[in-house]
Amino acid sequence: MTTTSRAKATAPILMLAATVVAMAGLGCHGGSRGTRVVLITLDTLRYDSFRGAEGRPSAMPRLLARAQRGVLFDRFFAATSSTQPSHATIFTGLHPWQHGLTRNGLALATGPTTVAEALHAAGFATQAVVAAFPLSARFGFAQGFDRFDEELTEGTLMPAWEGQGDPEERYYRLAGRVTTTAVAQIDTAKGSKQFFWFHYFDAHAPYGDTTEGPRLRPQDILAEAHAGRDVRAEVVRARELYDRDVSSLDASLETLLVRLDRDAGTYDTHVVVVADHGESFGEDGSLAHGKRVTRGQVHVPCVVLSPGVAPAVRTDVAGSIDVAATLLALSGVKGRPPGGHDLLGPVRGGSAFGMRRTFRASQTELRLDGQPHALDENVFYAVDQDGRFYAGNRGGLKPEEGDMPADAAVARRLEAVFGAFERQVAQAGSPAPLDPETERALKALGYLGP
Repeated sequence: MTTTSRAKATAPILMLAATVVAMAGLGCHGGSRGTRVVLITLDTLRYDSFRGAEGRPSAMPRLLARAQRGVLFDRFFAATSSTQPSHATIFTGLHPWQHGLTRNGLALATGPTTVAEALHAAGFATQAVVAAFPLSARFGFAQGFDRFDEELTEGTLMPAWEGQGDPEERYYRLAGRVTTTAVAQIDTAKGSKQFFWFHYFDAHAPYGDTTEGPRLRPQDILAEAHAGRDVRAEVVRARELYDRDVSSLDASLETLLVRLDRDAGTYDTHVVVVADHGESFGEDGSLAHGKRVTRGQVHVPCVVLSPGVAPAVRTDVAGSIDVAATLLALSGVKGRPPGGHDLLGPVRGGSAFGMRRTFRASQTELRLDGQPHALDENVFYAVDQDGRFYAGNRGGLKPEEGDMPADAAVARRLEAVFGAFERQVAQAGSPAPLDPETERALKALGYLGP
């Protein structure tokens, strides 16, 4: 199914489209060369599967080799551990508690201006290929795209996902089909200014679906744990299959990047590759993602490939909210989203914030200990300039999700900050400036500049 959408009027809170229209002539970098900006989002990709870790080589050696010729961000954190809220942050430059899409199953509001809308307004041809049902047009992700391909071929929604969709509807497609469609879009794209978004879903469960052989689903392993069985071997096998899927994704992604390389003489091509969230394989007691904000579920890869950038490995802290500003800067369009900063701008201290998804009612998460754990409150996280990771809410920090103990003064300040975020969640997506007390607490913690 192909859906076409037009750019809508800019919401007053952003005041972005008017600026980018005025500066539309800056979209090309001189002469007759065109400008091509490409966003590639990789669903459910763990940082260590991309980068490698002690005793575990990278499952994406091709992308890693390219990253070493670009800019690689070693401390990059997703806005959430769920697909829809994190992608909404990537496209709007707003935190989930600001744009209001705080859990899967909701639609991105038409108020915030997306990057695609801003670039469309600046004269860019905009095209997308998405690989999974959660990012389909029905949820608002086609905003600003001239062409939006969401033809899905794998799996079904049995039962319906988050209460949405026809149970017989296809749920996702694999990387080979995404790359084939993406290359066709590139081959037929017109104009000197082009923006593409390509989304890949291969790392997502079921594990092992990119090759012939067994497939494992997290819910089946968790059900065995709940029945009292020892599932350690199954978790190890799940990680092996996951890395195999990631390796298959790496090969397909290289095909796409090689195709983009062919046009190096015609277009200045700027590529941002980023994951929307990670995956747990038992290190925090969880399997899969979406219900917690542990480091394994929100520490993700981010790579910028662009002509003229010096190769670098950056250790300053950044996050999903910075992607929109970076894409606009790479496009040559003047204007910026309400939050985040250009990742290729001056290095600064950096920080990251995010949240666990919200829930429609009190729920539980089945973990590998076989026990259901209550999920009845909002949980946020913060990563400071030194990479320390904290999680909690106004009621206190949550050591089981955050990985750093905090002294009393830091804990009090973070509780105040998280409380401010909770109040914004309660406003259902109505962004509001931080109150002076919260702003002072953030500055004291090193999360805001002087």
